[in-house]
Amino acid sequence: MEFISSIRNLPNHCKTALQNIWRNGVMSISSIFAVTITLLLIAVLAIIAINVNDITLSIENSLTIYVKVDREATTKQAKKIGEQINMIDGVKKVTYSSKEQELQKLIESQTAENKKLFESYKKNNPLGDAYAVEVKDAKNIDKVAKEIENLANVNEVTYGGSSTQDMINLLEHVRNGGAIFAIALTVVVLFMIANTIKMAITSRSTEIAIMRMVGASNWYIRLPFMIEGVFIGLFGSILPIIALYYGYSFAYGQFSKVLSSSVMVLEQPFPFIWQLSGILILLGCVVGLIGSFFSVRRFLKF
Repeated sequence: MEFISSIRNLPNHCKTALQNIWRNGVMSISSIFAVTITLLLIAVLAIIAINVNDITLSIENSLTIYVKVDREATTKQAKKIGEQINMIDGVKKVTYSSKEQELQKLIESQTAENKKLFESYKKNNPLGDAYAVEVKDAKNIDKVAKEIENLANVNEVTYGGSSTQDMINLLEHVRNGGAIFAIALTVVVLFMIANTIKMAITSRSTEIAIMRMVGASNWYIRLPFMIEGVFIGLFGSILPIIALYYGYSFAYGQFSKVLSSSVMVLEQPFPFIWQLSGILILLGCVVGLIGSFFSVRRFLKF
């Protein structure tokens, strides 16, 4: 009943919370400033972590195994190789390229002077059929490549060898390390927000004691402080969201000019900015709410 009664007076509690923020200006500003700085830090970390993760996954997904079929192999034998590759565990996609297509790719990659020379090979094509093989997990690329090498009528298998495997391992370490660092730092900065709000409320212990002396219920005392924490988190998220909107839009435009590769692509500004803004608002409000709840709790008897 005590909680329900407090909820019914929610508009009055919101008004009281806003008045308390205004009345305790210095402590309120310090709490809002702490929220702003920490949410800015979280936003920067999130942007870096998410984009690094996307880029590393994109690089891994772009890795393919190039399989050259023996020139003497018949069309039937070449097709059989494709069927056998599809049956290998870990293979995601197999793309066939005929010897004519392979020669055409080679011609198109040459300069204007050399094109005529290579076009003369159309009558006696020295190339064989080929396959481009994509794997489900980049970590298994070495294993899949070795299995393909053992197939009959396979002339050559290329994928970068040990250097590619080393790059895959490095990318995985970067992604995992970045995620762990971002989560750990997020926990630390959220604790800082809660601790700042706790200090602000602790400085008003006399106010809470007076409310208890006049017979105010626990929830009647607690709720305005909890709402105040939510407002502090909300106000503190305004500047980080503005910085995120303009900062990321500008950074995306600048990096897009430099990163011309289809692999090295950043997250599109929208809806990414709105999604991250929603997370920042939620984090600020939730931490403000929880920080206020536990700070007031120490002054109340249950």
